[in-house]
Amino acid sequence: MRFIILLFGFFLVAGSAYAEEAAEAQPDAIYLELKPQFVVNLLGDKHYLRASVQLQLADDATKDAIEYNEAAIRHTLIVLLSNNNFSDTTNNEGLTDLRLRGVEALNETLKKQAGHGKVVELFFSEFISQ
Repeated sequence: MRFIILLFGFFLVAGSAYAEEAAEAQPDAIYLELKPQFVVNLLGDKHYLRASVQLQLADDATKDAIEYNEAAIRHTLIVLLSNNNFSDTTNNEGLTDLRLRGVEALNETLKKQAGHGKVVELFFSEFISQ
């Protein structure tokens, strides 16, 4: 019985040590919410899109570059979002494609405006197309 208790204790201590090492190895994610929300007209007749966007960034320098170049960043996203049909915004495939194109467009804008920066991911925290 003592052997089982000792063995259980060993696995508990070893598991928690491994979890601490894994937590230390991963860098903290940097997120930036773009405010206010985006509201754009979609292509076609009388459809619009309202979206809240959060970005995952590679470093604090990228966050500073986005905040400094906010007008160019927002313009890039407004053009990207408004150049979609309603049907492109109502399925998972379309949303995934929109997110990927958003990351690419933002990184191009950052390179042009600031000379550096890396947007890792774009997330929609709210997304309504009507």
